[in-house]
Amino acid sequence: MRTFLYILISIVYIQGFGQDIIPNVTQLPTSPTSDYALINDYQGIVFDKEKSRVSFDFIEDKTSGTIAGLDFKINFNPKDPENAAFKGTALINTLDTDNFLRDGHLMWEKFFYRKKYPKISFASTDVVSFDTNTYKVIGNLTIKGIQKEVIITFSLDDKKLLGKTTIYSSDFGVNIHDEREKNKLDIRFYFPILQ
Repeated sequence: MRTFLYILISIVYIQGFGQDIIPNVTQLPTSPTSDYALINDYQGIVFDKEKSRVSFDFIEDKTSGTIAGLDFKINFNPKDPENAAFKGTALINTLDTDNFLRDGHLMWEKFFYRKKYPKISFASTDVVSFDTNTYKVIGNLTIKGIQKEVIITFSLDDKKLLGKTTIYSSDFGVNIHDEREKNKLDIRFYFPILQ
């Protein structure tokens, strides 16, 4: 009988001890709003999507233009650039060079092929602090189904984030001219900050 009581007391003790060490799994935080979700959280800058714009200069033909239909998400905190992310698209049919006939031709299969490839997209892979208030955003640009790595240099002040990069449209299957150098495009990004 004494042995039986020792065994019974031991079982109760072990079960109680085990419950203290291993919490009920239903009590563990599992939702994204739990404290664990805050480990990599940071406060980013909020940009004015309505006033943001992308413009370009086609150097050879001395032609300037814009593209709209922007849909983007920028998670960016200048104090934490390594966790930043830039992602967005623009609609090909909004391309505007202030020449109706030229803009219409650019929609054809030979050029941007709007019916098959209605959007241009960009997604960052790395963001690097380069200098005071200057950042290099490295990512993949996709035009006409062709993806290439590009580097966009951004500068930041308290009112806006400005970016610039250079590409060659022929690298993406848009051959305005036969020679690559004559297909050079300087692209500018303007993202005003919401106050």
